[in-house]
Amino acid sequence: METTAAILQRRSIRKFQNTFIPRKMIEEIIDLATKAPSGKNRQPWRFVVLQEQSKDTLAGIMSGVVALRKQQSLDTGSCELSIQAIKQASAVILVYNPFSHVETDYNHYRLLTDTQSIGAAIQTMLLAAQNAGLGTLWICDIFYAEPEICAWLDRHDELVAAVAIGFADQEPYPRPRKGWEAVTEWL
Repeated sequence: METTAAILQRRSIRKFQNTFIPRKMIEEIIDLATKAPSGKNRQPWRFVVLQEQSKDTLAGIMSGVVALRKQQSLDTGSCELSIQAIKQASAVILVYNPFSHVETDYNHYRLLTDTQSIGAAIQTMLLAAQNAGLGTLWICDIFYAEPEICAWLDRHDELVAAVAIGFADQEPYPRPRKGWEAVTEWL
């Protein structure tokens, strides 16, 4: 698939087919993600792949947090939609920043650099999956359950995002985007 076609055809998928993705396909997608640009070549991304029972455990943890937040009349965002996508997806890839909690001189600019690099890796992952005929959903609702997820996995680095991946069971229409003219200033 041509790069432009992958960019134009990529959609956030919230419904997945009940079809297993072979480990080799996921490995290839993650390998491509590691080719993303990286500020100062820090490569501040770590990936944890969840499938089958571990993916179901993640959904259960998030469901428990949602239930508790609802009891407390707290916001749950779009968590329930994300949980459904996690349950249906063949895999969920958690994305971590291993540096932000351990480097003693970690500062705002390093955080910005690392976050941009991680975002580039995630975007590369999404486009690689699109190219392989897979659908993805970039999930930030995991933040509602970050402490619980990190405790479950005994991870002390910073959870940045999750990506649900699988064979799409929907064809969403393109979401509205502002034209480049509305977001660009020429000097």
